[in-house]
Amino acid sequence: MVGKMLLPYLGGASSVWTTCVLFFQCMLLLGYVYAHLLARLGDMKKQIATHAVVLLLPLAFLPLRFGDITSESLFQHPTLRLMATLVASAAVPFFVLSTTAPLLQNWFSRTTHAASSDPYFLYSASNAGSLLALIAYPFVIEPRIGVFDQSRLWFAAYVGLILMFGLTVVALQRRRWNPVERVPMERTDWSRRFYWIAASFVPSALMLAVTSHIGANVVSVPFLWLVPLALYLMTFIMSFGRRLSVSPARVALNAPVVLLFLSPLVALGVFGPPGLNWIVIGAHLLLLFVACLLCHAQLAESRPGAQHLTEFYFWVALGGVLGGFFTAILAPALFTTVLEYPLVLALVPFVRGGKWNKYDVLFGAGIAAAMVATWLIFRATQLDVDANAVALAHTVLFFICFRLLWRPQRFAWSFAAMLLVYTFILPGYIERSNRIYADRNFFGVKRVLEDQNAGLRKLFHGDTIHGIESTAAERSGQPLSYYFTGGPVSDVIDMMRMRGTMQRIGVLGLGVGTMAAYADAAHRVRFYEIDPTVELIARNYFTFLSRCGEHCDVVTGDGRLQLAREEDSSFDVILLDAFSSDSVPTHLVSREAVSIYLSKLKPDGVLIFNVSNRYLNLEKLAAALSADAGLVAFARFDEAAKALAALGKTNANHLVAARRVEHLGRLPSHPGWRKADRPADFEPWSDDYSNLLSLIRWY
Repeated sequence: MVGKMLLPYLGGASSVWTTCVLFFQCMLLLGYVYAHLLARLGDMKKQIATHAVVLLLPLAFLPLRFGDITSESLFQHPTLRLMATLVASAAVPFFVLSTTAPLLQNWFSRTTHAASSDPYFLYSASNAGSLLALIAYPFVIEPRIGVFDQSRLWFAAYVGLILMFGLTVVALQRRRWNPVERVPMERTDWSRRFYWIAASFVPSALMLAVTSHIGANVVSVPFLWLVPLALYLMTFIMSFGRRLSVSPARVALNAPVVLLFLSPLVALGVFGPPGLNWIVIGAHLLLLFVACLLCHAQLAESRPGAQHLTEFYFWVALGGVLGGFFTAILAPALFTTVLEYPLVLALVPFVRGGKWNKYDVLFGAGIAAAMVATWLIFRATQLDVDANAVALAHTVLFFICFRLLWRPQRFAWSFAAMLLVYTFILPGYIERSNRIYADRNFFGVKRVLEDQNAGLRKLFHGDTIHGIESTAAERSGQPLSYYFTGGPVSDVIDMMRMRGTMQRIGVLGLGVGTMAAYADAAHRVRFYEIDPTVELIARNYFTFLSRCGEHCDVVTGDGRLQLAREEDSSFDVILLDAFSSDSVPTHLVSREAVSIYLSKLKPDGVLIFNVSNRYLNLEKLAAALSADAGLVAFARFDEAAKALAALGKTNANHLVAARRVEHLGRLPSHPGWRKADRPADFEPWSDDYSNLLSLIRWY
């Protein structure tokens, strides 16, 4: 709920979700520290009285509100400002909630109940509740309730939690208390504590790394950000539960097999067409599930007695925070791609434990050296393009690693060496282009690739093309990709030029600046771009902006916020093309946003939605918003034939809306254009309500 409330302020970037998860992990750690310190009080009545007061503190912060923040204040230092916003508003409620599970389990362990000696099954129950809530959100809550009402209902549910706490205290008072046992940890147990941190660090970091990878390289659909967290919670349930528990020994033996055979997919960073992409996503999620199950099963196997329960949860939470900090904060600052994914995955087999020696390390180093030497030989002899030779080399390598399964540490070092060498070698074969630039920030991974054979330079945001330019001198500066001459946008611009007046065009989303190709002395273009890196890329690696000169300018900041500051009725055309990979900034496609756009358009101005999307049916949303605003709308899908695709054209789907059909000129009668009627049984989005599930293409 909180992630959804904050998502609009930062352009729909997937990093909003990972930052929110990190924030929750930090609050979880503080809650566990509080629970551990409170548990040291010998008097149970004092513990209960203290916590009763603490439970009342969130009432001062509920219902949650974020209305006083602006996108402008966030995008300059997004991670820090987002964390500060969360601390100022949601920290106290999250902190107090996080104390519930360890405190109740500790109190339960002090009773005379038959199961009190091993209360960790309640940890499984707690995570089961989290999993049910997580699943219910996109399927039950989000489609029916806006975030304002969600926040009020959450407030009411918290009041219900306070009442449940009171009933629990009454139930506890009816049982006899066991005396507190003071059994201090031995000094040698610091290695055990470190193991708890490590076994928690790896799955936490991996969960966020998989989320970042799916969002940056496979498909950036906010709905899917919940799935890795759900699998993460499920492995906790299976590892600590009594009825759904798994055998740690069996998991430790079978999980490495899955890791071994799916790991090349991680090194490749591969993506495919929409149909295949769901299979790729499934493989990554299976890998995450198996890795987390291995770590959490080992963690559950090493859990201490009930007298050390709160301390155990503290170290587990600390490992989770460190994993989240590494993935959400350090990795984007250190790496230009989602390199943390293979790095963390390489650590997973080490969680199996076992003694190791220098020969295990040397064996892994030998594997790495042999792989590099083989690769160099294959490149020199051009065997790297021979599928049979490559398959044979991979088979031999997999067989060697498979034979090491019963030697945990040697397998771990060999697996890490194999995965890291693969990560270094394989991406170049997948991109099939020269990577001339790569960068990563809060808004995602950007790469500039140059295909010398086709003579094209492309900007990728994740796996989505955000602009193409020809490197041939005679074609340089021509509009390509979605804006190819003869395409939907070209039709609209030609129609507007027939009016013969000075015109202004506003474009939300810069890309490589392709729309600048349509600018001239009579048609000025203003771009709005929230990601400052994109402007640097457009100016340094593409020529559209430089060719446009004084007829174009770029405004850095959130498109909706910056456009709202413009004079009313000052634009003839507003083009909405501000997506982060394939995800949708919901605040740009809401009723309130369309109202702003219309206020900035001249009475006969037109609004263009770029609804090209592989995973979401955005045309349905744009048609509903247009009808809701009383506009007439027409849409055109322009498929790129194979010959034109080789020249830089991509499939394009655009919807054009105006106040009256006469304002569209002859456009409705042009080939390919069709009337876009309001879809039945679809509620237009607002700033308070959006339902992404209803737009997903499942085929």
